[in-house]
Amino acid sequence: MNKIYDCIVIGAGISACTFASFLNQRFSDASILLIEQGRRLGGRSTTRKSRKNKILEFDHGLPSISFSKHISKDILTLISPLISSKKMVDISKDILIMNEFGILKNVFTNDKIYRSVPFMKNFCEEIVNQSMNPKKINFLFQTLAKSIKRINDLWEIQVDNGKIIKSINLVLSSSLIAHPRCLEILMTNTLPLRDAFIPGKDKVVDSVLREIRKLTYIKRKIYILYVSNLELVKNFNQQYLQIIFSNVIREDLSFERIIFQRQSDGSLIILLHCYYINNLLEINIDKIIKSLSSLFLNYQMFVDLFLQARLIDKMDWRASQPLNHLLPKELQWSSSSRIGFCGDWFDFNSCGGVESAMNSSIRLAKMIN
Repeated sequence: MNKIYDCIVIGAGISACTFASFLNQRFSDASILLIEQGRRLGGRSTTRKSRKNKILEFDHGLPSISFSKHISKDILTLISPLISSKKMVDISKDILIMNEFGILKNVFTNDKIYRSVPFMKNFCEEIVNQSMNPKKINFLFQTLAKSIKRINDLWEIQVDNGKIIKSINLVLSSSLIAHPRCLEILMTNTLPLRDAFIPGKDKVVDSVLREIRKLTYIKRKIYILYVSNLELVKNFNQQYLQIIFSNVIREDLSFERIIFQRQSDGSLIILLHCYYINNLLEINIDKIIKSLSSLFLNYQMFVDLFLQARLIDKMDWRASQPLNHLLPKELQWSSSSRIGFCGDWFDFNSCGGVESAMNSSIRLAKMIN
């Protein structure tokens, strides 16, 4: 007889892991399965290990996590042990901003900015480890949910190898299979969530599908540069440096931020995040180097690094960040169909990004009975 899970979660990013951890604390014997297309935990915060050069490992998505001064007690219980054990470190002083005049300044914000150590993926791992019974949380990586159906009060998820996985409850931690953008990304003709329901059968799902169409997404392309000159890199003594570009630079060049990550062999990975609202554009690497060298003209150390850098890869950020029209909490859970939704596409008291995603996941975990 095929195993029937108590809950299947599509996605294995921060919101999915937060939900699974809190649901496990409430129901420690409940079986939970997270289905993730990527190779490991993390979602947008995942870490990449190069297949071509196995020494290289770097955070090629979300580079840091910011929390407001009004952080919830639930989130605080999760991150406090990590901060105390230095598995999360405050990098607020390592965040700089470059203005259109080529001047670097410290970012002044009321938020605390952290990163997990040694890599961002470790944040999701630590969240899961803090659950009551981690052995009940299972993972299926490099797997795509192709279709979802509700049959005889059970959810049936067909994955890309044709296998059917069943569950009593279903949670979508990503808006992807509910939003029209999935038609192009997943190369499908219909929305998987719409196919699971006859219109009018579930008012919550109908409302989710209607409201989610209004979401506009930030799209990102990341250019991954590599500096192998160890003599040059050893003079670069920054460990967690991030430089955010001003709105003027963002509008002119689409440059959002640049991240520097030292590698175990002493080399350096430089990740340039580019920001788009509508269509992703391709920028020639020569133009990138020229633009960066011009922007950092007053800082020879950076110019030297850029001139030695070579492009080793680039990545379109598929798990795009919602920009507006966030959904209300009333649409997070349908008790009649046993389906829930969580992530940064839900509004949570004006919190943004990761904090909002975690709060929505905790709230959803408390709704299920």
